[in-house]
Amino acid sequence: MKKKLLSVLLCTAMTASALAGCGGSGASGTEAAKTEGGEAKTEAAADKTGADKVKIRMTYWNSEDTMKAMLDYLAETLPEIEIEYQFIDNSNYDTIVDTQLSAGEGPDIICESPGSSLKHARLGYLEPLNDLGAEYSSAGTSVYSYDGNIYALPGISWFEGIYYNKALFEENGIALPTTFDEYIAVCRAFKEKGITPLAAGLKSWEPMLKNSMAFVTAEYLSTDAGKNFGSDYREGKAKMEGTWDPYVEKWSEMISEGVYTTDMTGIDHDQALEQFATGGAAMFCSGPWDLDSITSKNPDLQIDMMPFYGTAKSDGWLIGGPGCGFAVNSASANKEAAMKVARAISTVEGQKALWENNQGGSSYLEGASFDLPAAYEGVSGTLAAGNVYCPWNEWGAAAGAHETYGTEMQSYLLGSQDLKTTLSNVDAAVAELLEK
Repeated sequence: MKKKLLSVLLCTAMTASALAGCGGSGASGTEAAKTEGGEAKTEAAADKTGADKVKIRMTYWNSEDTMKAMLDYLAETLPEIEIEYQFIDNSNYDTIVDTQLSAGEGPDIICESPGSSLKHARLGYLEPLNDLGAEYSSAGTSVYSYDGNIYALPGISWFEGIYYNKALFEENGIALPTTFDEYIAVCRAFKEKGITPLAAGLKSWEPMLKNSMAFVTAEYLSTDAGKNFGSDYREGKAKMEGTWDPYVEKWSEMISEGVYTTDMTGIDHDQALEQFATGGAAMFCSGPWDLDSITSKNPDLQIDMMPFYGTAKSDGWLIGGPGCGFAVNSASANKEAAMKVARAISTVEGQKALWENNQGGSSYLEGASFDLPAAYEGVSGTLAAGNVYCPWNEWGAAAGAHETYGTEMQSYLLGSQDLKTTLSNVDAAVAELLEK
């Protein structure tokens, strides 16, 4: 989803500027403190210089620029705490954090996915955050809950829909779809006019994953028949093969109608973004993290977003949910300081700072709301309806198998295996993860 960078330690040092307030140079200040009352005054002076700052470490799979406003806010709000921000590439994140936690070490504040938070809560690595969690909506905390306790505070939500070029639709007299069948008809109409309907970087497994799962969400997971699939799946009580087949088969019109093509497996995300931004395609599936890149390549582009649809008319659906959940390491040597940070994040000001570098999402904290950019007017009804859902967030310890789903769908696109085999392979990967 986000662009990956090489793993590197990124530290945000909270600069101490109170030296001048100590009354002179280090030597004279110390002497003055002793004269006026000894040790207590010396300690107070040391505190003013920042010498006694508590250092805590925070890890995240997003680069520091996505947290800059938040780190600045924490530096101002909690001057007694210094946060060392450690970026770990998403491909290695779980392995590195798991290893550290199992050794009784690890960061003081851990950014957790729903799946990893469930695993770490079961192992006793995380501190319950029930009091702070009560300030957030259950839509955000439910995926970070285990055995009646809340173990992480939901960050700004993320969502993905379908960006579209408004001018291309208007110039070609093509109306926006309101169902999946209408969407396929729209894609067919663009193809007939010699315009690529959807730019897609299928070199990555993510587009096939999200697009197909959005359809399954609209058709099945959001219904009474499918609402318990996620919880049943993580407990080994349900399987995709034999359940998802009819929905994925219907969605496969994306392949049979040539919206997704085999040659797209040679195109990466950035190439697809470039194609859309420069007017080479009518639509592009992505989220707020790509908006700046799109508009910087073409400031004149008239852009909006539409949701994913099922076969029945509805407000549509977006793939998404709570972003990183902020958890506190139960073995932290500086747990009190870590809890102060968690409390500062759980304020309207803290949420605003977190949102600042992640605009496009929304907060789950009660009383915190932000205006979305105009580029999301087309999904305002979808967001208002709460139709934002990430299926694998409910898979618990098997959440990592969503990548397997994506790669298996790539094989399905290429025609190297049938749908039954595709879904069965995902079930096998989930079963293996649940056994660990």
